[in-house]
Amino acid sequence: MSASTSNSRTSTWVGIAVGLVLLGLVAAFAIGLPKASGADEPEAAPAIDIVLPATLPGGYAAADDPDSFADSQLAQQADQIAQQQAASTKYGNEVLPAVLGTPAATRSYVVDGTKAVFIQVFQARGGAFAPTVLTDPATTNGAGGTTMDNVGDGVCILTYGQSQDGSTGDPSAVQCQVSHGELTAQIQSSTVPAEDLVKVAGALLDDLQDTGQDQ
Repeated sequence: MSASTSNSRTSTWVGIAVGLVLLGLVAAFAIGLPKASGADEPEAAPAIDIVLPATLPGGYAAADDPDSFADSQLAQQADQIAQQQAASTKYGNEVLPAVLGTPAATRSYVVDGTKAVFIQVFQARGGAFAPTVLTDPATTNGAGGTTMDNVGDGVCILTYGQSQDGSTGDPSAVQCQVSHGELTAQIQSSTVPAEDLVKVAGALLDDLQDTGQDQ
């Protein structure tokens, strides 16, 4: 692998991480809007200590651990990527609960050594979740677009890039929201299909709820 390709992959990780922190904050604020509106609220549920694990179902490993990149194309950049991801996680875990006033956590993961997945979990019921613009990718003659769809027990924002042959193709980025009880997860990737993201988020929420009930 050339140095330029390696640097590009590392830059992609860094760029996506920064973008996902911002997206997570925007989406999280949307989830918190009912509380800020002053409307009558039912009695708040007991706070759940949300701690995202080092691994997720399906072979996803925390990107803040250099070992997660062992034997992959990013092995030589493992320490750099892990350090950056650890800093992003620490910052997000400070900002999200402080801004929302509810338990929340964020962490980035990697599967197959290079495929990035970013997730945030909030103690809140989902629903306020949508892109700023919706464009039917089937009507843009291959120019791409952003739409939404139900995937499993989640809702996903599907972004399509430009296509050489005018077809829709596969999404270039996917962001999904899944809610189980008092917890909501938002998960995003540009390399993992929406169906897999929804399954991972659902399994994580089940685990976190079980942990919360044991507290």
